[in-house]
Amino acid sequence: MNDLFSILNLADYRFIHGLIESPFNLTDDTRISTLVAAFEKEESPENRSALNTQLESSLRYLGSSDLAYTFRSITGSDPGVSFQEMIRDVASTINVDPPALGTAREMVEQLATDYATKQFADLSTEQQQQMLEDLGVDREKAASFLARSAGVFALPMLIEAFNFVIVQGLIKTIVFGTIARIVGSQIAGRLFSFLVARMPWWVSWIGPAAWTLSIGWTTIDLQGPAKRKTVPIVLYLGLCSLRERHDLEPS
Repeated sequence: MNDLFSILNLADYRFIHGLIESPFNLTDDTRISTLVAAFEKEESPENRSALNTQLESSLRYLGSSDLAYTFRSITGSDPGVSFQEMIRDVASTINVDPPALGTAREMVEQLATDYATKQFADLSTEQQQQMLEDLGVDREKAASFLARSAGVFALPMLIEAFNFVIVQGLIKTIVFGTIARIVGSQIAGRLFSFLVARMPWWVSWIGPAAWTLSIGWTTIDLQGPAKRKTVPIVLYLGLCSLRERHDLEPS
């Protein structure tokens, strides 16, 4: 998972830690808090490595049930599921095909992209039109594209019609809206403030209005508290990969 965690910055770590944090599981939240604080003080390779190790352990625990984790710990077997298993479980939960084999980074990026395009396809034509206009697409261009697409959407098709900045905005809108819906507006506001402070060019437009738009977009069946963590974390990691892979940060 080094390829994935290596792209995370302080705001990403704080956001993910906020999603993990809970009194209802056995993950070492205090340890993560300490390591995030150390990384904030000094973004050294040693501090990043220690934080990544603890983060991976916590994520692997969240991907398994309490009983399975306890059993594996008692028997001395490797506690928690693999990250690839967790990604496949998240894919099943959000009703998209599991990503093809690849690196952790490639898998979460594909998952977030597939989920967002599926959710976009499920919107009404009026909602699709409004979203594209909100992202800066000309009204006539958006209407023409939607008429030609006949309800069938794929990432290459969207990029060809517009550009990746617009498409990434679409993916971010849907994924962040889903995260806000899962964790609740109060927690979402606190978590998104980390990102706005650190990366305003990437998320400054995110707010309650965008979250409200997402309320009817998804009917994810989140059974148990763990999936209320793994689903938003995996989707967020997919956004991080998209952000870095396409190098959209202003110079």
